Amino acid sequence: MKFPRIDCHTHIVNRDIYGQYLTTDAGENYALVMEFLPYMATDAMPDHSWELCDGNEKLFLCPSIDIHRDIPAQLAVIEEKMRLRPGCRVVGLKIFLSYQTGRADDAQMMPIYDFAKKHGLSVTYHTGLPSYHLPYENDVEGSSVAYVANVARMYPEVNFIVAHMGDPYYDESIQAMHGLANMFTDFCGAFEPGTDVAADEEGTIEKFAHAIDQYPDTWKQVLYGTDFCPPILLFEIHKYDYTIGKIFREEQFRDIYWNNALQAFPKVAEYLKKKG
Repeated sequence: MKFPRIDCHTHIVNRDIYGQYLTTDAGENYALVMEFLPYMATDAMPDHSWELCDGNEKLFLCPSIDIHRDIPAQLAVIEEKMRLRPGCRVVGLKIFLSYQTGRADDAQMMPIYDFAKKHGLSVTYHTGLPSYHLPYENDVEGSSVAYVANVARMYPEVNFIVAHMGDPYYDESIQAMHGLANMFTDFCGAFEPGTDVAADEEGTIEKFAHAIDQYPDTWKQVLYGTDFCPPILLFEIHKYDYTIGKIFREEQFRDIYWNNALQAFPKVAEYLKKKG
């Protein structure tokens, strides 16, 4: 069954990657572009997220924050870019925990959440194991969903997305999120070739299902995301449809693919409402 979709997590950071995305089954989707940190981009994978998203009605942008640099200064730059380039449709911010050592509830992070609250933005974190194709510090413990839950309680007006469900701590991640209506998750990037998860796809899907089935209402907090980025071997989009089909009931599909995203990213809902 076909549904309109919002891909809540991609790295469509330049026109070449976007061209590849358009050739997939997900090519008709709306998609959120998670900007890479500057040092993650390479000559082979340049990050032109702002330029790509500007004026593209199918794309929304989530600029990244380097937590090892001056955070208020970065936020000031993003704010000015948002003013000068409203066509980029900024809907959130991206924080690369695990790749960078730090916790969501560190004091230095609070300006990010104040900024998100001010502008109605959502905050997406990388949680769990990092991709081995990108430079990382591997602070998996620091990326724990439990620390994000602390922040979600402090900032109930802001929505927080813990990408990758804290891989491999799926059960613990869902437990930490439980009862917090402003927290959401996904299992994007799960099938990166060369990982243990990709080597045992059915076993991994069973682990996702076990985590989600701990509580009857968890499906309301699960988003559709693909992590699409062929330069780092993230391209097997069909596996996410297969996973959703294995875990969720058909009557829940429209929420997973569309409605939950509108709850998680109010700015997306606002832009789509304006579009009509």
